[in-house]
Amino acid sequence: MSMTGPGDNPTGTASLSDIKRALLDAKLSRQRAEAAERNRIAPVPRTGRLQVSDQQRHLWLLHQLAPDQPVYNVPFALRLRGTLDTEALADALRGLVTRHEALRTRFGSEHGVPYQIVDDAPTAWPLPVTDLSGPPGAERDDRAHALVESHARAPFDLENGPVFRTHLLRLAADEHILVLCLHHIVTDGWSVGIVTQELAALYGTGHGDLPELAVQPADHAAWQRRRLSGDGLRTQIDYWRTTLDGVPAIDFPTDRPRPTHPTWTGAELELDLPAELGAALRAWVRGERVSLLAVLHAAFLTVLSRYTGEDDLAVGSVFSGRTRSEVEPLIGFFANTLVLRTSTAGDPTFRELVARCQRTVLGAMEHQDVPFGTLVEELRPERTPGRNPLFQISFTLLTGAMVGEFGLGDLVVEPVPVENGTSRFDLAFQVNEAADGGLRVWIEYSTELFDRARMERLVGHFRTVLEQAVTDADTRVGELGLLDAEERGQLLRGWNPVPVTRDEGGSLLHEVVERWVAADGSAPAVRFEGAEVSYERLDAEANRLGRILRSDFGLGPDVVAGVLLERGTELPVAQLAVLKAGGAWLPLDPQHPAERLASYIADARARVVVTTRALASALPPDVPRLCLDDPEPHDRPAGTSDAPPAGDTHPDHLAYIIYTSGSTGAPKGVMVSHRAAVNFVLNARELFRIRPGDRLLQFANPAFDVSIFDFYGALGSGATVVGARRETLLDPDALQELLIRERVSVADVPPAVLRLLDPESLSDLRALFVGLEAFPAELVNRWSNERREFHNGYGPTEATVACVDYLCPRGGLTASPPIGRAMANHRAYVLNGATFEPVPVGVPGELFIAGVGLARGYLGRPDLTAERFVPDPFSASGERMYRTGDVVRWREDGNLEFLGRADRQIKIRGLRIEPGEIEHALTTSPGIAQAIVTVDRPGTPEARLIAYAVAEAGHDLDVEELRTGLMDRLPQHMVPAQLIALDALPLTPNGKVDHARLPAPQEGTARTHIPPRDATERDLAGIWHGLLDVPLASIGIHDSFFDLGGNSLQATRLISRIRDTFHVSLEPRLLFVHPVLRDLATRIGEELAAAATEETDLEAEIAGLSEEELDRLLSEEA
Repeated sequence: MSMTGPGDNPTGTASLSDIKRALLDAKLSRQRAEAAERNRIAPVPRTGRLQVSDQQRHLWLLHQLAPDQPVYNVPFALRLRGTLDTEALADALRGLVTRHEALRTRFGSEHGVPYQIVDDAPTAWPLPVTDLSGPPGAERDDRAHALVESHARAPFDLENGPVFRTHLLRLAADEHILVLCLHHIVTDGWSVGIVTQELAALYGTGHGDLPELAVQPADHAAWQRRRLSGDGLRTQIDYWRTTLDGVPAIDFPTDRPRPTHPTWTGAELELDLPAELGAALRAWVRGERVSLLAVLHAAFLTVLSRYTGEDDLAVGSVFSGRTRSEVEPLIGFFANTLVLRTSTAGDPTFRELVARCQRTVLGAMEHQDVPFGTLVEELRPERTPGRNPLFQISFTLLTGAMVGEFGLGDLVVEPVPVENGTSRFDLAFQVNEAADGGLRVWIEYSTELFDRARMERLVGHFRTVLEQAVTDADTRVGELGLLDAEERGQLLRGWNPVPVTRDEGGSLLHEVVERWVAADGSAPAVRFEGAEVSYERLDAEANRLGRILRSDFGLGPDVVAGVLLERGTELPVAQLAVLKAGGAWLPLDPQHPAERLASYIADARARVVVTTRALASALPPDVPRLCLDDPEPHDRPAGTSDAPPAGDTHPDHLAYIIYTSGSTGAPKGVMVSHRAAVNFVLNARELFRIRPGDRLLQFANPAFDVSIFDFYGALGSGATVVGARRETLLDPDALQELLIRERVSVADVPPAVLRLLDPESLSDLRALFVGLEAFPAELVNRWSNERREFHNGYGPTEATVACVDYLCPRGGLTASPPIGRAMANHRAYVLNGATFEPVPVGVPGELFIAGVGLARGYLGRPDLTAERFVPDPFSASGERMYRTGDVVRWREDGNLEFLGRADRQIKIRGLRIEPGEIEHALTTSPGIAQAIVTVDRPGTPEARLIAYAVAEAGHDLDVEELRTGLMDRLPQHMVPAQLIALDALPLTPNGKVDHARLPAPQEGTARTHIPPRDATERDLAGIWHGLLDVPLASIGIHDSFFDLGGNSLQATRLISRIRDTFHVSLEPRLLFVHPVLRDLATRIGEELAAAATEETDLEAEIAGLSEEELDRLLSEEA
């Protein structure tokens, strides 16, 4: 763009003499005339086959992938009110087809290369009429709608034509619907306006007063071909190569997982923007001297950035492509899709973002001569089945192409909504500007990915951003709100429970247990390996031990005592004793190394450790200990009374401290108060309806916070804790027998263990609380029934065991269940982690938890406490909220869906990948017990996925078989580059996967080069070698056609050569589904086998026919 002004003189011509200036002007005139002649679109002879434009070539290739689907149908329908002259309408259509060659063009191919043939102008135009006349009503309207949809969705035969169809529905004498449908290969958005305008001019005359067309689309195609073959386009291609280098895919949140093999089903949505917003936008555009497209584009990017959390955004945008005046009046496919890549980094103001978008648009328009299909072939982006190359979302401003009311003679014409039921992209977002300035949003979206409600919200958020932006364009885009007041209130309050106050006879954890001692002291409190302890005995022993801890070791509020004991009846006694003494217990796992135990004890400043003589040897010598199997404790004076120790504990004092692993590798002690612990126990009692007589399995490691549910879900409800040795719990047969023998009614069991148990024999088990890891729907369907509830729970230690719960439906679940909603006296927020603003329904955000259940913080770590426990901006009383680091989203029904850890997000070659999705595919594969997925060389162009898998007992892990299974279930970019078999996953002491101890992946590719093994694979490799110009010896059975450099055009040529070589006909789309040589060869083999079987059956059928029957068949065929 020239930046010179009227006074500038860049060429210095003012100093030239008049003669020299005249000579120079003459020379420039000749050069301009010669350039104009070279650039002129000249008519080409109509002798048989004609070239297609590059846009048409690309669309023809796409049509071959789904020839029977209406993906590229462009339908529209017009309601005609008044007295219709049917013959005049048919004659107007004949005139339209005669005038525009595009409407009478067919498309053939030779060796995978398309061409076009223009048929002669028709002498008449057939206009089929379906009579639906009758009383107006829903039945007639439904029939009309069904017929309109049917005509809109009927596929086109490009080779035989026609590419333009019309049909007339007669509803009444004075009401008709004209249905028109064109294939996109001969039309675009601009053309729709020409069809309606010229139809109005031709109706009643057959020819109208229309100027003659100097050229036709075939002439433009030949002109374009000449330009594409020149060197002038190389500069434009280089611009795009630089601009789109490393362009990332937009990971727009979906309502369903992306299918491996999409069917392109879709739907449309149209919504008008308020007239006052349109007026404000136009005024702002005029005042800022920017384009309307730049403003709308900036608003759309603002929404996209908030939905995706990304700041490098590339969307497709359709431009008319009619840069020459000769083609402006033509019906045809001239539109070109440009990729607009803009950065929102640095949180610019909206005004600054508009300026960025303006530069992006201008740069794209200056280099718009490169057709999108050519751009893809030149840049060769990584192809992923089911994803459009370079962009997946389009944003377009269409001016003046909306079909509004218009006249057709004396008829009043208005548009009728019609859809073709497909979607070419994940999402096409278009703003249509009418002649009167009105703005209407039109969205075409994939119904395989999105629900209509999400699209409606998207339009609402787009509108909200625009309304704020035109009011104050200097607001930073990160501060522009997406939500209106109603949606914001629903997310922050509507889906969170109302606070409750409960009087349960005690606000301290041990007091909740003491209530049941008073109610029925003889009831069984704990059962372990045949031994049973009553509530009365449990309380008495805890009182005696608590008195000793308080008097002899100085336990009191917030003073810590370690508990280092094996599973057994002594463990709950020791915990309650510490609480009764006023202190907080620190669970210590006997399986932990002595060094780890010492670090916990020192960090927590434990005053004493309650243990046994056998376990005490693991303690540092200077640590005070109280060994329960020593006679000394029972001889201490303080331990001779069963009366509870005197205490001055407050609900905000600590009940326990549990250490969890940290991201830096250093464990951190989480301090949990009585108030938080009691709230959880009461929630558990209510959710699981735990009552006296229930029996709860004590499965969790007592050093983990889940054990609070096992112990105090029971003891805080008058129920019984059922414990067992670790060896019993880890043996599926022994655990099954324990559950039956002890008549366990409520249990919290990990999914990996639950898979190994038989639900049918556990008739007493009425409630399951399962969490900690994702699990498939099949597990829920297998275990839940009319008599058994299945709860999915969620909660970090920092929010006291569990704070979110979901009661799964009884059977019929088709996907992993959500984690549910916040429990009583908790609040769950899904927020933007940077701004702490709520994100919309369906959009991933970080989960924040607030409420009574929050821990006090991290012991001795005020810095980390301040980082993770932050002020709750939605609380009037100055409460805190805990940032979990977990990524979730709200579902439409108000339940939370867990998506993974924020720190586990992986991005490879621009595609965001959730390892949990791959891990789920692995662990639901036959014979796989556990799996973990990591990324090797993250953040580099060489980044690749590595999977570690552990086989189930009795199964051998076949890496190639597992890889093949994954390729059938996952997109290609999600299949790990390496699969490594392990005997077991290395674990940290807290039971989490120890990534540092995973074996390092091999350098290079894990796949060994395997050459073609049979004739089909060898012949197919030979075809690839000829098409792709790669060494034949380098082509292996695991190679992908597209990874070796194949593109869409070469794909159609490959299908043609397969047909010539193997005499089988494959649909081109199969190459995108099976791009790997081995898989494609297998498909060819299946086709050959089917053909051989058909031929054998035919021979057998013919063998049984007489000569007379054969003669009759041959004559009928002739």
